[in-house]
Amino acid sequence: MRTTGLATIVASALAAAAIGATAQAAAAPTGPRPVQDTINRLESNGYKVILNKVGSAPLDQCTVSGIRPGREVTEYRQNRRDQLVERVLYETVYVDAAC
Repeated sequence: MRTTGLATIVASALAAAAIGATAQAAAAPTGPRPVQDTINRLESNGYKVILNKVGSAPLDQCTVSGIRPGREVTEYRQNRRDQLVERVLYETVYVDAAC
């Protein structure tokens, strides 16, 4: 389920980047989402975000250049039948920002 959500976010980010490339001809300003908006959206979907920023500009002047899936962080717990059960605590996702 989370993979589908990540795929949706990645697809929308790519679509926003494509729209941003042709936005000069549009009447209203459109373009890629700010990095912080992307991070907030991913975190609200339960992901732990790891930011890879290239450049020295402030984050509000950066654009998202990529979103990549990370790893699931799990733990093992014993259930009532004394069996070890693996449980996913969270998933990580990498957001690449270019400034």
